[in-house]
Amino acid sequence: MSLFLEQIGQKLKTERKNRRLNQTDAGEKAGLSRREVSEIENGSFRGSVLKVQDYAMSLGFSLTLEIKRRPTLAELPGVFDED
Repeated sequence: MSLFLEQIGQKLKTERKNRRLNQTDAGEKAGLSRREVSEIENGSFRGSVLKVQDYAMSLGFSLTLEIKRRPTLAELPGVFDED
């Protein structure tokens, strides 16, 4: 399992419980089965990211992607500029 997927799942699970929803009710709200909700919350879901997004949005979250990469050698001098 991916630590990233586990973190997303845990956050969604916490919010579902805060809203006093069981997995079946939360899944119905998001158009997912209870099994899909369980897999998402446990970080083991291997389906479409759109389903994860639907579940997140049904609980008031959005998914975003932040691109992180190392600078190239050509970019390094600018990283440490102290303007």
